[in-house]
Amino acid sequence: MMLGHLSGAGYQICPDTQSNQDQANIFMVNTCCFIDEAEQESRDIIKQAIDIRDTFRKQHPGQKGYKIVVSGCMAQRYADQLNKDFKGQIDGIIGISERDKVIDLCDSVLSNGQNKNTLYRTKPNTNCRTDGQRLRITPKHYAYLRIAEGCDNRCSYCVIPALHGAYRSKPVANVIAEASRLVSGGVREINLIAQDISSYGKDIGSSLAELLKKLAGIKDLKWIRLLYTHPAHFTDELIGAIRDIDKVVKYVDLPIQHISDRMLAAMGRHTTSAQVRRLIDKIRQRIPGVFIRTSVIVGFPGETSKDFRELMDFIKDAEFERLGAFEYSREKDTPAYNMAHQVPTKVKKQRLDKVMSLQQGIAFRQNHALKGKLIGAIVDKSAKKGFYLGRIYGDAPDVDGNIIIKSKAKLLAGDIVSIKVIGSKDYDLTGSVFYEHTK
Repeated sequence: MMLGHLSGAGYQICPDTQSNQDQANIFMVNTCCFIDEAEQESRDIIKQAIDIRDTFRKQHPGQKGYKIVVSGCMAQRYADQLNKDFKGQIDGIIGISERDKVIDLCDSVLSNGQNKNTLYRTKPNTNCRTDGQRLRITPKHYAYLRIAEGCDNRCSYCVIPALHGAYRSKPVANVIAEASRLVSGGVREINLIAQDISSYGKDIGSSLAELLKKLAGIKDLKWIRLLYTHPAHFTDELIGAIRDIDKVVKYVDLPIQHISDRMLAAMGRHTTSAQVRRLIDKIRQRIPGVFIRTSVIVGFPGETSKDFRELMDFIKDAEFERLGAFEYSREKDTPAYNMAHQVPTKVKKQRLDKVMSLQQGIAFRQNHALKGKLIGAIVDKSAKKGFYLGRIYGDAPDVDGNIIIKSKAKLLAGDIVSIKVIGSKDYDLTGSVFYEHTK
C-alpha cells in the first residue's frame, strides 16, 4: 500500500538499491517485531542499509546517498530506541497507523538536512482503513487481501494487540471492491489475511462465511484461501461455507499453538484440548479432502516434559498435512514475559527439533500417499520447456510446498489444472496435467 501511494505521487522503485545509489533517494525498511528473530532480521537490514550508504559516501565524497526510512511494527513499538541504537542515522520513521502519510514522510526526509529525523507515529486507528491503490509485489496471479486489523484475543505471549489495537473488520463492500480490483488486474487466487480472520464481521454484523459467499460471486476469481483462523472462533457456519463454496479451497490454516490444557490456559488461547480435538475431527469429517495447516509453540513458560509429550502424541495422532513449529519468544510488554519457570533455550531448541523431525516423517508419508491421485493445482511459473512450477490446493504460497508439473500444452501463471501426481521428493510433488480444468 505504501508503494502504491508513493508510485501514485511520482516516486519510482529502484530494482537494486546497492548498485543504484546514484538513482535511489530513499531506502525503506518495513520491519516486524513479532518474535526475536523477526526483530533481529529487521535490525540487520537497517544496519545493512547504513553500511551501504557509508560505503557510497566514502567512494563518492560530497554525496550523501539515500535517506533511510523505517516503517512497520518496530517503528511503531521502538521509534525512540531505534534512533538511539542507530545513532541518529535513520532519517524517517513511520508507524503502522500512518502509512497514508508515507508521501509526506518521504517528501519531508528528502528536504531535511542530515540527521534531522522525521517521525510519523500515532496510536492504532479505531477503524479498519480501506486499502486503495497498491503496487503489488506478489506475482500477477495471486494476492493477499487484509480483511481486518487488530486483535482481541490477547494471547499471553503476543504483542500484536498493543501494536495494532482492538479488532476492526473492513466493511464487506470495501473487501468486495478491493477483491474485484485485484481480479480485474489478473489475480486468480486471493489469500485472506488478518490477525484472526475467523473473527471477521463480529463488530459489523457480518461473518466470514457471509463474506466468502459474496467473494465467490466475483467472476474470474478462481481460488479463495483462508489464512490465520482461531480455533475458538471457528463456527459450523464457516465449516459449511468452506465445504460448499467451490471457490474456497479446502485448506484450513488453524494455529492451535499447543494441546495441553495447562499450556492453552497459560497462553490465553480461550479454548481447551477437548475443544481443539473436536473441532479438528469435525473439520475432517465435514470437509472431504481438506488440508489442515497448524502451528505450535514449544518451550512456553512452565511447559513440562509431560506437556511436551502430550503435544508430540497429539501431532502423531492428528497427522496434520502442514505444520510449523516455533520456539517460544519472550517478548516484553506481554504477560508471558514475567511468567515463572522460563524454559532454557537449549531445551526449547531440543523440543523444536523433535517436533519438526516428527512432522517431517508425517509430511513425507502424506505426500507419498498422493501418488496416482488427481488433484487441482495452480501454475505459478514456467520452469523449463514442458515443465512448470505450481502448487496443489493444499499448499499456500510462500509457506508450503510446490509441485513440478509436466505438460505438453503451454500453461500460463494462474492457470488451474487437474494434476495426476507422479511422485514426491521431500516436501514437494511431481505430476502431469490430466486435463485442463479452467483458466
